[in-house]
Amino acid sequence: MWSNKDRINKVKRLLGLTIDEDKRKDDKKHYYRVADVICDLKHYCDKFKIDFSNEIRMSNIFYEEEIEITKNLQNQERKKENGK
Repeated sequence: MWSNKDRINKVKRLLGLTIDEDKRKDDKKHYYRVADVICDLKHYCDKFKIDFSNEIRMSNIFYEEEIEITKNLQNQERKKENGK
C-alpha cells in the first residue's frame, strides 16, 4: 500500500515540484506551481474528452479516504505503543 509520503515523493519526482524557492524551476520538464499542473491537466482532459470536474470530485473522495486510512493506522500504532 502506498503511504501519503510515497505519493508526495512520486509527485516531486515526476513533476519536479519543490517548496524550496531556490530550486524551483518552470521549464518543459518541471513545474513551479501546483496551479500550473492543474491547468495542464485541464488541457489534457479537454484533449481526450475527460470530465475534469468529475476527476476533481473523485480526487477529493480518494484524498479523504487516504487521510482517513492514515489516521486509523496512526491510531492503531498509538494503541499498540500505549499497550506495551
